[in-house]
Amino acid sequence: MDYQIIGKGEPIVFIHGLGQTQDAWELQKELADQYQLFIPTLRGHGESLVTEDMTLDYFAKDILKMLDDKQIESAHFCGLSLGGVIVQEILKQSPKRVRSMILANTTSYVPSFALDLAVKVRERSLNQLSDEQYITQTAGDTLYKPTDQELHHAVKSFHMNRETYVQSSRAIRGVNYLPYLSTSTPIHIIASSNDNVTPYIYNARYTRMWARGAKMTVLNKAGHLSNIQKPVQFNQIVRDFVGAG
Repeated sequence: MDYQIIGKGEPIVFIHGLGQTQDAWELQKELADQYQLFIPTLRGHGESLVTEDMTLDYFAKDILKMLDDKQIESAHFCGLSLGGVIVQEILKQSPKRVRSMILANTTSYVPSFALDLAVKVRERSLNQLSDEQYITQTAGDTLYKPTDQELHHAVKSFHMNRETYVQSSRAIRGVNYLPYLSTSTPIHIIASSNDNVTPYIYNARYTRMWARGAKMTVLNKAGHLSNIQKPVQFNQIVRDFVGAG
């Protein structure tokens, strides 16, 4: 698994969303002035040659191995969308490795029928569009009234790998991490007012009901990629939350 390590300080692992790469966190690299950032590209994403085992279990194990290789016993974790689900899988597998969790624009419960419908829509679009067209469309759909600069950052964060994209999108089918959220591990939930992918009223609020001790911030006039659309606010949340831990 390819990854970057930048900065010094307490370790924070940033995990990107479906179809993205480590470039998704370009606007968070300023946090390296205070923390040591671990920024992986998941298996089957970017230039990864791995084409099998696109499952939450393997995504999580890859990240834990990265930390093992660098002799990091525990870290703070920040995951967006699919990345947020993977953070919850890491908590399930190795709760002692998780100092805190930032769950951004993600979900904790995915009914199988809802996921199957979403995958069908993705497959239909993939069959009709080129890689470039699909990425441009997806980037636009994950932002709220984007500026050219925001759209540029979003497009840059995606890399289409058709062989593994649909496999990876099926990884969250039927997951339910809600019972694991009644934990002493500090949790901060980040949501967006205009997230059409994981609408906060159905996702973040439901997660918050189970994670009773969690903090929650809803970023206004932001779409699914809140770290790209509201980087100043997003980064300050990370600093304040991790710094308070």
